Amino acid sequence: MKHSTAMALALMALAAPTYAADAIEPETLTVKETIDPGHNVFVMDQAWAGPSSVLVLGADDFAMKGNVGPGTVGQMALNKAGDTLYTSSVYLERYTYGPVTAVVQEWDVSTLKLKQEIEISNKMAQVESQPGLLALVGDEGYLLAQNATPATSISVVDIAKGAQIAEVPIPGCWTATPATSGMKFTSVCGDGTLKTYTFAADGTFSEPASSETIFDVDADALFSNPARMGDKLVYVSFNGNLYVVDDSGAAPVLTETFSITDGTLGGWAPSGSEVIAYHAPSDTMFVLMHSGKYNGSHKNPAEEIWAVNMTSKKVVGRGKAHHENGIAVTQTEEPMLFATGEEGALNKYEITLGDEVSIKMGEEFEGLAKWPTIIALDQ
Repeated sequence: MKHSTAMALALMALAAPTYAADAIEPETLTVKETIDPGHNVFVMDQAWAGPSSVLVLGADDFAMKGNVGPGTVGQMALNKAGDTLYTSSVYLERYTYGPVTAVVQEWDVSTLKLKQEIEISNKMAQVESQPGLLALVGDEGYLLAQNATPATSISVVDIAKGAQIAEVPIPGCWTATPATSGMKFTSVCGDGTLKTYTFAADGTFSEPASSETIFDVDADALFSNPARMGDKLVYVSFNGNLYVVDDSGAAPVLTETFSITDGTLGGWAPSGSEVIAYHAPSDTMFVLMHSGKYNGSHKNPAEEIWAVNMTSKKVVGRGKAHHENGIAVTQTEEPMLFATGEEGALNKYEITLGDEVSIKMGEEFEGLAKWPTIIALDQ
């Protein structure tokens, strides 16, 4: 049947009159030298079976501006000026065996072009993207990259020299959260303490300065990535307690702890990966939350986003979430809150400040990424 139908169509085509085809105007392809102006949102689309991608969108209109492509299990960090993006990733020659090359890559944001590539220790942790796994420190002259073999350490990279200058052991600890000044960082540890490490330009480093025991790892474990609040760090626990830690001194010091869930029905607790974001102008902490908590539910996608006034220590707003696991907020007077979800979308929430904070879904970029992990903002 298929054969005879094809033969009939061929005969009809031969019998049909011929016409001169209209001339086709060749299309001229061009490449934009720079991305469009305006503030940007950077979303890491992390991949484990191929190259990762950092997607660059306009913060106001959600227009796609471009992307850069690091290697497998990418991490990222954006400088304060928002004009330079750093990524770390690994390149696997055979995937199942053979050599592994770990690199830090420096990208010019305006052109999305590679500026330099620095090979680092191939002990680099191949895990889900987190802010504390690649961070700028020391007036942004150095990068800190998390290692795990599973023994933990931090690779210190001198950006100007284009070389790794040290590997700082951090046994039993995870993440490197930079201090606001100086060449030091703080890590959260499995014994319930926080430890601060310092290093020098020649690659030497000090013994860690440890806090007293701050949290109970069994009864009230912490998410490992804090939010920066001035000269303090704010960690959130699986049970919904906020731990405020002063990291400005030699060793971290716990200054206060309070709950955001006490007296709330429904078994609410924080969940996701990057679960908190601080808006300094309004002194508001935003937290991803889910109901019906149970052992292991700290990984659940969010059902609500809560706003916490850090002065009154009260929840001052609750808004419906859309299955997100990571958030970031701008530091503009009127905040814009961005969130990534397990379904691959990037969402923007409209925040109205006041005695009660309103949190409502604004724009959605559906299907932006396969696995969006962390967000970086340039404002």
